[in-house]
Amino acid sequence: MEKFALQNIPRASFNRTMRELFLDLIDITMEETGKGCLKSAPSNYGYVFFWYGWLNKKALQKHYPAYVPKEKVKDIKKNKKQDTALKLQDQISDFLFSIIRDHPDTIGEGHAEVHLAVLAPRLKQVGVADAAKSLKLYAQQLEKLEKFTRKYLKKKAGRIVEEIETNFEVVDYITAEEAKKFADEYFWDDECGYLELSHRKLGCEIQVRVHFDGDDTLNEVVERIDKAITPIKPEAGQMFRYGKSLWPF
Repeated sequence: MEKFALQNIPRASFNRTMRELFLDLIDITMEETGKGCLKSAPSNYGYVFFWYGWLNKKALQKHYPAYVPKEKVKDIKKNKKQDTALKLQDQISDFLFSIIRDHPDTIGEGHAEVHLAVLAPRLKQVGVADAAKSLKLYAQQLEKLEKFTRKYLKKKAGRIVEEIETNFEVVDYITAEEAKKFADEYFWDDECGYLELSHRKLGCEIQVRVHFDGDDTLNEVVERIDKAITPIKPEAGQMFRYGKSLWPF
């Protein structure tokens, strides 16, 4: 079974920590939105978003006054006295991207959200008998997925998988054969190449969230992802996909 591998990532980036990698993932095409966002990373089993939402409270406390208006800072200090349960991170959400871009020490932990899919069989112009066989096989694949989900989520301590979500939707993808033929051409920044090549098919979308610490290297996180998704690789199969950017917090 082929190992999970990220596509179009510079080799040097794999030795960088997740804290350092944040700058590599910034999507400059979305800067005018104000908050900023991060690119997804294509892989041979889907694609990955990196979420950096668990921030270092002490570092955030140190840096935020330089980015937040003075009146807002006064309100935050006042709120802290009145409600100790109110989180600083929630109160300065509009300024987080700028702070973390300039001060990577504010990054604590996060998760890699791995998007996989189990494609539904094509039934158009298929006889009843063949359709029944295809649906039976698909049901078996979904049963294995359900067992995989229960196995991980019932573990209470030391688990590397934080959460697994599934839902049915139309999946954009290209095949392993097409990926070999076109190499990295379908990973253009504007996604035009990918959109022109991609197939669209109903499937069970699977999101597997794998934990990382800011000091972990990208290579360590990739190894962790590979270990986590190995049980469902045969069901998901190799699908080269490219997802949209998301907010990183």
